[in-house]
Amino acid sequence: MGKGDAKALRDAYRAALQDVVTRFDEASLRALRGEIQVVRRWLEARGDDGRARTAREALDALTRLHRFSSEIRGFSASRAYSEKASLFDLGAVGTLAVENVLTADKITPMRLLMSGLSEGLMFLASRQYVAGSGAVLAATYETHAVAVQDALWSLAADFRGAEDLPAIREARAGIDALFAKLDDPALPVAAKVAILYQLDALVALVRCARLLEELGALS
Repeated sequence: MGKGDAKALRDAYRAALQDVVTRFDEASLRALRGEIQVVRRWLEARGDDGRARTAREALDALTRLHRFSSEIRGFSASRAYSEKASLFDLGAVGTLAVENVLTADKITPMRLLMSGLSEGLMFLASRQYVAGSGAVLAATYETHAVAVQDALWSLAADFRGAEDLPAIREARAGIDALFAKLDDPALPVAAKVAILYQLDALVALVRCARLLEELGALS
């Protein structure tokens, strides 16, 4: 390992992550995936299996988000959903205050996750949506709901000790409360898909933040 490699790797990754938080578009997400692939390979070559696993989890989360994004773009571009396009603005993920991930003195991904769940509940309660939905949107929600719920739980479990039962129940309760609201039949399916997409983005960004945190400990 050449002197300064770890710092150069960390700085490049931080810059790519900052770009995603700022722009959150296709190009920035693609660039971040590329940086994570470089980070993962470098960690694997060093035999750093723990951090390589964190990189793999971040990459998997971004890949899932990319698939979801592709579907959302299709809806936004269609004439039938043109009036709802703002619901699926990629920049709307800012409502979850993810920019805090790079501005805090000490990155705390678990705090970001729990804050995001709280913000998600507030967002869900405050927004007004156009009534009505389509079968395709409903199918999209059903397809992604379980995956996003599982991803949130996996992420929360990673940050809570297995022996800390109250903390585990707190995380589970936060997730269940959000999805109970999402399952309300009175809530337009467009709203469900919009908030689900933002939660998926939250998971991906917290995974990426965790990787940045672990890279910060490299010498």
